[in-house]
Amino acid sequence: MDSNFSLILPFCGLILILFSFAYYFLNAELLKGSLKTIRPRYKETFTTETPPVEAFRAIMQFALQNGYRVDDLDEQKLCVILNERMTLTSYGSLYPIYVRENAGKTEVEVGVTSKLGKASIGPINNKLITRRLERMLNGIKGAVFAFKKT
Repeated sequence: MDSNFSLILPFCGLILILFSFAYYFLNAELLKGSLKTIRPRYKETFTTETPPVEAFRAIMQFALQNGYRVDDLDEQKLCVILNERMTLTSYGSLYPIYVRENAGKTEVEVGVTSKLGKASIGPINNKLITRRLERMLNGIKGAVFAFKKT
């Protein structure tokens, strides 16, 4: 009886690890962002001469062309939450984006938050999050600039 138990014990640990991974994977895939609840820790803002509605269209076109999922959208307020799926190197991120008119120019605010939530505190994850924010910001700037030229 003891020998059977000692053979089963390592498999129980492996099964526990697999269930944990499946839980976190499903949590990342099923997590949806909401404009009412997402408050990003990291934000960047830029201004452009492009009218707000055109800038918002450019952002939406960029999101659809690059495989981001739209979790929440308010076309009246020109804001959206984009969802980046989980990959081998990332748990996934949520990007709240707000487009506003400010002093005759358009202000675009891009934020990022990890789907991992509060467990994402740490210097390595903070560096990854800020890189994702920079990548998204550069993509949106390029899309808005290109949309303005066409």
